[in-house]
Amino acid sequence: MQIDSVMQRQARLAQMIFDGVVDSRVLSELIIDGKPVSEEAVLWDYKRELPVLQDKDSNKKDEHKFCEAMKDCVAFFNTHGGYLLIGVENSTKEIVGFAEGFDAAELNKKLHGATGVSIETVYRELQYTTSDARTTLGLLYIPKRQVKTNPAQFRKPATPNEYGRRAYEQLDFYFRRRDNCEKVKTSEEFEFLYSDRDIETSIRESSFLDNNLPPRDPDLVELRGRERELASLWKWLSDQFNPVHILCGLGGLGKTSIAYTFAERLIYNTQTAFDRVIWLGAKVETFSGLRNVDVALPRTDFDSVETLLIQILLETGCPPEQIPENPSQDELSELVVDHLRAFRYLLIVDNADTLPDENQQFVFHLLTQICSMSRCKAIITARRNLGASRSVYTEIEGLADKAFELFVEDKCRLLAMKAPPEKDISALLVASGGSPLFALSIIRLVSLGDTYRAAIANWRGSDGEKVREAAFYREISRLKSHEARVLLALSYLQSGSLAELSSVLKITRYETQTALDGLIAFSMTSIDTSLPGGGIFKLPVSLSLVSDLLEKRISDWKNIKSECQRLAALRENKTPFVGLAISRSIALLRNNQKEQALEVAIQASADLPDSPDLHCLLGRCLVENGKVSEAEEAFQRAYDLGCLKRDLFDGWISLVEKSRDWRRVVEISDLAERALIACRYVLSRIGGKMNLGDELARASRYSDASMAYATALNDVRGALIKYTFPGDRAALWRMNETLAFRWLGSTKMEAERQPDSSRRVFWAVHKVSITYKFWNQSSLHAGLVALQQWVGRLSSRREVSETSKEHLHVARERLGQLLEKLPAKHNLDQNFRSTFATQAEKTIAEIDALLAR
Repeated sequence: MQIDSVMQRQARLAQMIFDGVVDSRVLSELIIDGKPVSEEAVLWDYKRELPVLQDKDSNKKDEHKFCEAMKDCVAFFNTHGGYLLIGVENSTKEIVGFAEGFDAAELNKKLHGATGVSIETVYRELQYTTSDARTTLGLLYIPKRQVKTNPAQFRKPATPNEYGRRAYEQLDFYFRRRDNCEKVKTSEEFEFLYSDRDIETSIRESSFLDNNLPPRDPDLVELRGRERELASLWKWLSDQFNPVHILCGLGGLGKTSIAYTFAERLIYNTQTAFDRVIWLGAKVETFSGLRNVDVALPRTDFDSVETLLIQILLETGCPPEQIPENPSQDELSELVVDHLRAFRYLLIVDNADTLPDENQQFVFHLLTQICSMSRCKAIITARRNLGASRSVYTEIEGLADKAFELFVEDKCRLLAMKAPPEKDISALLVASGGSPLFALSIIRLVSLGDTYRAAIANWRGSDGEKVREAAFYREISRLKSHEARVLLALSYLQSGSLAELSSVLKITRYETQTALDGLIAFSMTSIDTSLPGGGIFKLPVSLSLVSDLLEKRISDWKNIKSECQRLAALRENKTPFVGLAISRSIALLRNNQKEQALEVAIQASADLPDSPDLHCLLGRCLVENGKVSEAEEAFQRAYDLGCLKRDLFDGWISLVEKSRDWRRVVEISDLAERALIACRYVLSRIGGKMNLGDELARASRYSDASMAYATALNDVRGALIKYTFPGDRAALWRMNETLAFRWLGSTKMEAERQPDSSRRVFWAVHKVSITYKFWNQSSLHAGLVALQQWVGRLSSRREVSETSKEHLHVARERLGQLLEKLPAKHNLDQNFRSTFATQAEKTIAEIDALLAR
């Protein structure tokens, strides 16, 4: 008996996929001696069934199953192509058959809608015959994606199942790994997707893409980590809407190394639609961390927008004589587009930040336009994000954890040094901020005889000045005045809020915000918004030692340093400082020295601008001095900073109540009740809603007034469940009575404007009694009289309409409910209850007579 290996079967199936075979020859490979082969390999899979969508209104469960099938198809298409054999139980490999039919045309249509790619699957029903039986099976053929075409990517998320789970999410790539469909995550997996994906032979033909890459940087042995950055570039290759991608970040983090490594892998390891990779560098020299000197680069391709365009023309084969003398940028741009259209190019513009600031952003927009018109793509490395949207750039950060450890080991091996122990690697990571350039600079000091501890200490001082200047001088020299001052303050403080930075620098909040925007664009600061009270701005570790460079260009740096030191001291002694300021202000208020108390509060809150207690104090002092709008701002600021004290809410609510801003009363009382869970704030909130209703009623907007009162009454009902203290409940019931009376009055006024006003008045009396628990003799009497008037008018008619009969049924039921609950209402006079019951029974008899007509 001939024994087939899995590899032989794969080779035959791979050829069938290439030939588009969808017949019994496939079954003969997948079913041996009446049993499906046990191994599920990369080219085939088994399914018990395929979902069949009967119409456009199919339920979501079927849609979700259809999305699962689409995921399988995309994974096969992106990998080697393949077959789904339908009618085989996946777990047991038992042949169960599938004869329900399947519409591959509908599947192909949905695949195109989900991915934008034409995946032409083919479905056939095949008969499998054994000595015992004949079974119908389904065979779905998925072709292999052609070489040099982009992988299929889902452009929108799948329909969720009943548990909210989705088969795939928007922007996901899938591929086939052995017998599984997996989401593409790593750069290696993306490289595989862009390769030839040849399964027929283990010997892969080498591919080579024409290029003009410069020689490798001798300091770049092997790129460590950077999975996120490389994966973002691979994903971007399939992005048809963003032709340009920016790698941005501080100097020394490895932007050029990432771009160079990506270009190498694209050139040597993949089969993409590009015909050539063009590298265009602007840097004249680079700093060597191993040698601690600037090293001249073998070539510099451009130093202006014009020379960049000319170099692109030369690299795309444009004869120099065709380039006009003294050409304009428009002429050059048109020529570049014409020459780029001939082939598919990937442009890599390295170190665009060597150009003047205004030209950097122009280059980004110009390349975006050129690449869009020529179907090419471009990568730009720069220190700023160039004002691009978040989807267009990848921000480079320092290496972390294992990647940093491997990097250090590589460099130590290169210098014939022993790799440092774990504690020294951790210290090195903290000191360098994960910057490869900084780490290499410190390792160089160790190679010259320092211990790691001594090398780090020396590097923080004069031994590291040169490398810091190489990494950051260009950014610092380009900072505007306020940007440099804010960066210097952050280097002293290590972190600070917007208010703190504005305070120590004596500039406005707007000027501080504008400066921070500029620093964020340079990746020079990040914001932490995890705590209440606004964001805290922090410096990257690699920038923590730039104060010496900044001091050289800021004349009043000593004043800034002094203010920062004073703020740092206040931070350390925050509690006693705040306590002293509060006690001093309160003492002055008690002595009726209101202006002096306010001066203390203003100065203290300026010194510690992020102290919630001091802003609360400031609000109180402003109230005492009659500065209402400023006090409101101070109270709001105190709350935003995290103050949840009773003093804050009491003063704040009192302030807005005096201003008769009832909507604000409701908002602040709600904040207070949620923070302190006290019934007093529920009563304030209900009072605010009641006053809103009063204002609406005075304006004759009775419908809106009734709604406001009803909202307040519902608030009372909820509070009666939540709060059980007798005093709280008594206050809530008093508020309920007042509100119910006002709701009934506004509802009566609204009813009088409408037809059947008498019936509507009775409806209101019933609701206020049953729902709002307001049993009042005068209102009950008025409601019964109104009902009797309505019934009397109906009795005088010759015929009673069906609509009126429906209303009569409701009226009888509601009057019966009042009669049922009346005996238990001991707050009502006994004679009234007796009289009301007699009149109500008489009215019910009249209603019955009308209904009998």
